Amino acid sequence: MNEGIAPFLSPLTLIIGGGLVVIGVLSLFDMHFLKSKTQEKAALIVGLVFILATEAMFVTSGASGRYFEGQKLDVTDCEFQAERDFPMERRNNPQLIEHKIKACMDNLGYDWTETHEHCQEAKLSTNVFCYIPRSPMQREIVAFQMRFE
Repeated sequence: MNEGIAPFLSPLTLIIGGGLVVIGVLSLFDMHFLKSKTQEKAALIVGLVFILATEAMFVTSGASGRYFEGQKLDVTDCEFQAERDFPMERRNNPQLIEHKIKACMDNLGYDWTETHEHCQEAKLSTNVFCYIPRSPMQREIVAFQMRFE
């Protein structure tokens, strides 16, 4: 989720979700705020969905976890290291720089993949869309985030 949207939406989803959960839980103690028990059960379920949506916003935002934003930083750091260590090779031997960036990303726990359409457009070692984390959870989150780029 975009860092500009998450801080705006998360308080709203927490307030709405929390209120619905409270209504649902209070109905278990015979304190009824809605017309039927079905509505109160639905309020509990919808409230939990809102809270889970808020959690998903935090998990996929760059502020709470590195994920795709961190991957962009890792590519930039690897490029900087390769350029710093081999300053003359960018012009004389660009393949060495490409190899060093890919090796650095491999050491950081990323696999090279050419499946994303943006990677197909430019199969460069500095293209962040050409990498995917090895960790299964991070892989799923980054793949999800890359769908919206």
